[in-house]
Amino acid sequence: MSTMTAAALYGFGNADTFELASIPKPGPAPGEVLIRVAYAGINPADWKDREGYLSQFYDIHFPHIVGFDAAGTVDRVGECVTAFAPGDRVLTVSRVGQGGQGSYAEFLPVPADRVAKIPDELPLLQAAVLPVAALTAWQALFDEARGKLQPGQAVLINGGSGGVGTFAVQFARQASARVAASCSGANADYVRQLGADLAIDYRQGRMPEAIAGWAGSGVDLLVDAVGPDSLPDISRLVRPGGRLVSIATLNRDGDIAALTAAAAAHGIQKVFAVMDDQNCASRLSAIAAQVAGGDLRLPPIQTFELAEVATAHRMIETGHVRGKLALRVCGE
Repeated sequence: MSTMTAAALYGFGNADTFELASIPKPGPAPGEVLIRVAYAGINPADWKDREGYLSQFYDIHFPHIVGFDAAGTVDRVGECVTAFAPGDRVLTVSRVGQGGQGSYAEFLPVPADRVAKIPDELPLLQAAVLPVAALTAWQALFDEARGKLQPGQAVLINGGSGGVGTFAVQFARQASARVAASCSGANADYVRQLGADLAIDYRQGRMPEAIAGWAGSGVDLLVDAVGPDSLPDISRLVRPGGRLVSIATLNRDGDIAALTAAAAAHGIQKVFAVMDDQNCASRLSAIAAQVAGGDLRLPPIQTFELAEVATAHRMIETGHVRGKLALRVCGE
């Protein structure tokens, strides 16, 4: 039986729980694409998966491989797959969120409807950090059940310099919205360069005053990419009739029902958002084309070898990473 190298878990735990292991190489089932993973993007959800927080959503079997984001080349295709061929450069979201294998391994099988080809101009490393952060930002802003952002509306991105925030600021600007973003003072110039009209240093504790001076009675939409405990009274940030899209943190989301009711008491619709990665190929393709064409700026990327996965996880756990982290699995 063929084998592959993976950063595997044989139980939940801290960053040192990972083991570099030789495990059976999967084959593509009908309708699937088997990808040779060049790079795996790292997301905050990865360390929460490692510690067991995601086990409330699906059954986990050990050895367990984490990782949502991947970019690489097609190794083989399963029956009924005609859109891809061996050697194609692709990016994808793994099925780890449905109990499947994650991307911290040399080979990754995924359904073809969540795989997109990568433009020739886009390096594999850059493609690998796109899926979760960019899809999460897009859905939070524009999905009809979430942000429903319209041109001319005012939006506040809480956490504008992180992976999700970097994309959210740019998507909102492209949609002709007025954009404010919270960040540390050190990242203020960065979020302005992304397109934010207003950069708010959250450490100053004057977010409501800044929003009042900029948007009067409050913003139309607040996208929270940090967590509810990072926000002051939302009634001082969002206008009555506005929306708060709270992106799931999986470990510090508070009492969702109580927070939703409290928002409703002020005329604010609170939406708890988890990324939808079903049939995401077309949106991934459009986002990759924007990056390749220079219309979408990528966050800074720091790369680690697969053997350095514990170091990378200790860094992502701090919650203060500017931009994105990635693992080099097989490389270019």
